[in-house]
Amino acid sequence: MTITSVFRSDRTNVGDWFCSPDRYFPDLKGDRQDILEIESALSPGGHVILGGGGLIAATFDAAMTVLAAQRSRLSSLVAWGVGESLIVDRKGGFVSPYDGALPTYLEAFDLVGLRDFGTEFRWTPCVSCMLPQFDQPAAPTQDVVLYAHKRIPIPIDGHPMMTNAEEDIDSVLNFLASAETVITNSYHGAYWATLLGRRVLAIPNMSKMYRFKHTPVLCEAAEWRRYLSQAVAYPDALAECRQATVDFKTEVDALIGGG
Repeated sequence: MTITSVFRSDRTNVGDWFCSPDRYFPDLKGDRQDILEIESALSPGGHVILGGGGLIAATFDAAMTVLAAQRSRLSSLVAWGVGESLIVDRKGGFVSPYDGALPTYLEAFDLVGLRDFGTEFRWTPCVSCMLPQFDQPAAPTQDVVLYAHKRIPIPIDGHPMMTNAEEDIDSVLNFLASAETVITNSYHGAYWATLLGRRVLAIPNMSKMYRFKHTPVLCEAAEWRRYLSQAVAYPDALAECRQATVDFKTEVDALIGGG
């Protein structure tokens, strides 16, 4: 049985690098392929697990269409923890939610689990919730930190800052855990801070920031102080995300086992 994990294989984006299910479930290990190189043929008769990451986006539209077109050659095609990111302002502007239909290429998948909450598809959070570092984070030592997308700066001064270009996951999680409140425009920055029990203010420079089950407070960067008191922690988020992940893994096992 051949399993191919397809994701955005980018070491310079820590969220993308740690969102592939085969990293957390050894029985899913097999081949790996970058979504941007999907034009090369996948193994006939094999199983393909796509995800996670914000792959429902204009950047990946052509590759996702090519992948879906290969379904007839495969035993199964699974989308795991994939999310929408169809509106992006790389200049840091405040965007609105995307309220259109999701792409029809999702119809080619045998099993679809989206990290986006409230769609017609099953909510399946990013599998990175299985990282053991979330179990016992250190106590916060500062009030506020900033965690920025590497291509979209956060225009706030006077607080410690890190970007998602950091490759060391321990450094990232320790940084996020160090604050009572995390201000971020990074999807995984908001997600991981929530799983660590921190309060989150999210700046929606991308429409995917509206898609969380455990919703952060959304605000423009210039108004963060006004919204700070509204941010809340979600103490059950980690357990909920892990349970949803384990449940989805059970369905994947059933599908692959019967493939």
